[in-house]
Amino acid sequence: MARDAELDRLKVAQDVAFQRKQNAYQAQQTAWEKLSSARDEMNRAYEAKQRAYYMQDQAWQYYQSVKSHNGPRIDWLNSQQESAFQNMKQAFDNASSAYERRDGASASMYAAEGHRYKEESKTYVCERRRLVEEIRSARDKFQECKPAFQDAKDYFSSAKDTFNSAKAEHKRAQAEFKKAKAEFDDCVKAFKARLDELKSASQKRREDKKSIAEKAGVPSQYRDNVWISTDSNGNTNIYFGGFGKPDGPGHGHYVMDQHGTVIYRRGPSEPHGTQNFTNKPGGALYDRRIRRDMLPLGLGNRDNDTNDRSGVFYDRRRQIDLHVTQYYKDNYRVSWDTDGKSNKNYHWTNQSLPSNHPDSHIPPEDAR
Repeated sequence: MARDAELDRLKVAQDVAFQRKQNAYQAQQTAWEKLSSARDEMNRAYEAKQRAYYMQDQAWQYYQSVKSHNGPRIDWLNSQQESAFQNMKQAFDNASSAYERRDGASASMYAAEGHRYKEESKTYVCERRRLVEEIRSARDKFQECKPAFQDAKDYFSSAKDTFNSAKAEHKRAQAEFKKAKAEFDDCVKAFKARLDELKSASQKRREDKKSIAEKAGVPSQYRDNVWISTDSNGNTNIYFGGFGKPDGPGHGHYVMDQHGTVIYRRGPSEPHGTQNFTNKPGGALYDRRIRRDMLPLGLGNRDNDTNDRSGVFYDRRRQIDLHVTQYYKDNYRVSWDTDGKSNKNYHWTNQSLPSNHPDSHIPPEDAR
């Protein structure tokens, strides 16, 4: 199939779209890896926050428990201490009054009673201080947990922001990949459609050429691989059986005129010459059609029996056997022998090459 500019353009577009798709896919994968990493980090931050919250909540619950347990006892101790204090004060006041009355026995009794109330008040105060210290200690432990929980909250908030940013970037990269993939798919479809169109046209051309070759009588083994061209006279030239390609060295050559009549027939490896023309019986002294693209500049002949070169012509009565040579402006010449009935011993000479050169007798490319 021949090169096609549109197919080449579509192939370049497909390759560019493929690379763009691959780049977008790589960007999507990179964004996904960042998103996965950010998700893992956010999950770790969440777990750390939950642990810190649990520790703080446990400290709070313990603090509330101690307060609930010690609070009523402290209230009772306060009232008992206040009662003991008032009793102590009253006893010492009574002792002072008894001393003033010079009642030593009563004074001693009241003084002893006041000291008992004083000791009783101290026991209340001592227990209350212990209970208050328990509450204070539980509160301090709760306060100690608050900074750790706040740090964990801040850490989780930062990790969540990073995750949301990575999620948005992945979503954008994913959209870019989908767009690039859709463009690549469109390019693939366009390339395939053009390729199918060219294949169909190529198949039709092959079938058309095969049909022409069949009409011209080209042997069936060559019909699937022929080269066909039309010359300025409207004749159809069919080449086949050449080495490496239909019109390669040693090719066969058929020509059909505009009416479908084969006027020239030469099989592969058969010699060139006017004997291959089907519509011109007998020998030839001049052949303008022996080359496709060039007319001869002149010709000469020689009587093979007498070597007479004076321009003798074939005479059927004398049965003169002539050797004919045609000359061309590109320094090629072609020679043949004719007896008036047929031509034979065709051979070409490239006079631009030395006579002993291996290519000096290869026909020109347009030789029929």
